[in-house]
Amino acid sequence: MKRYGMHVLILAGLVLLVSLPTIGLVNYLDVAAKTSATYKDTRVAGIDVSGMTKQEAVIRLDNAVKDFQNAPFNVTLVDGTTLEVGKDVVTFNVDGTLETITEPGDYPLAVALDEERITPYLDNQPVTMTMVTGPITASASQLDSNIVLETIAEENEVVASMTVSPTPAMRSVLERMNGFEMNAGDIFSLKAFGDDFDAMTTLGPSLYQLFAATPFNILERVPHEVLPSGVELGYDVLVDDRSNFAVQNTEQTPYAIIVLNEGNTMTVQLLGKAFEAAYESRVEEVVSVPYQNVIRFSPSLPAGSSSVTQSGQAGESGKLYRVRITEAGETLEMLGFDFYEPVPEIVTKSSVPLPPPEPVEPVIPTFPDELLEDDPFDDDVENDGLYDFEEEPPVFESVPETSEEAVG
Repeated sequence: MKRYGMHVLILAGLVLLVSLPTIGLVNYLDVAAKTSATYKDTRVAGIDVSGMTKQEAVIRLDNAVKDFQNAPFNVTLVDGTTLEVGKDVVTFNVDGTLETITEPGDYPLAVALDEERITPYLDNQPVTMTMVTGPITASASQLDSNIVLETIAEENEVVASMTVSPTPAMRSVLERMNGFEMNAGDIFSLKAFGDDFDAMTTLGPSLYQLFAATPFNILERVPHEVLPSGVELGYDVLVDDRSNFAVQNTEQTPYAIIVLNEGNTMTVQLLGKAFEAAYESRVEEVVSVPYQNVIRFSPSLPAGSSSVTQSGQAGESGKLYRVRITEAGETLEMLGFDFYEPVPEIVTKSSVPLPPPEPVEPVIPTFPDELLEDDPFDDDVENDGLYDFEEEPPVFESVPETSEEAVG
């Protein structure tokens, strides 16, 4: 038995000695065949590798990638401006690409995109990450440096827009807002784009009017106690420590906010799939309430004076409706009812009594001296025949006799 076992071991060893070189030879021949195999009628990223082995194709494609990386991407944005993006945002897998080729044809290069490296290029640009990742990947896989986003924008529409003349603070808020994407259910919060509440309060009415003409849900909106000057009734928005303006995307598709810098103005566009219906906003049932006049008294004012301490302002109210327009007609949804109390006009008058009037001396009429010296009976003065002083009345020296006849 021991001899038999030894024979078996010796036989197994001989088999291994014979088979191992054979296996190695087969593997070598297989690798050699693959290495020496050439591509037929094959192009990668537009580069013809026909007749090349894999090693030769790798060298050819690596050189092409190096040449491609010498210049940046030229990205034409939606507004027609051009943006340069460095080629460091993409990496190429030449080996992996060639490994997948099994038959003749045209193949793209396998490309990986680094979104973190793309982000700095998109700051303050009217474009979103979603809008550029696909086109850059597609162009890079074909070693094409020119990208036009206008063709991508055709798939979407500007469903709402607004234009403002911004202050520097407002411009800063809008630049942070540019490129913001709202997937289904996402929330747009105005406070997320800065901490300048005054600038956000100024932008709030325009943003409210923009989103009021969409099916988005208005989650939060707070008006002032008094309607600010220059703000249209119904669209008042206050942003402060306790108040915010926020909306939610209730559609099943994503939307993006694009900000276009047009010199002295900036246009905000809501870009995405067109809504099933048309939307607009409308303010109705506007009522004006007159203000009252209030009089107050103060001893600090000079006697008899007054001043307007507070200007009056009429109160008003109105309802903002979202109007959904379809072929069947219009449907109204009330978004808000704003009421502003009238502001009374306050007039402050002096409470100091007026002083008594000063005594007035009587005026004695006087005549000119020349009138006093004149003789009213001067013969030289013409009397126009009113008085005749030349004839004296008759003088009777005796009493005339009377008739003695009695009256019967």
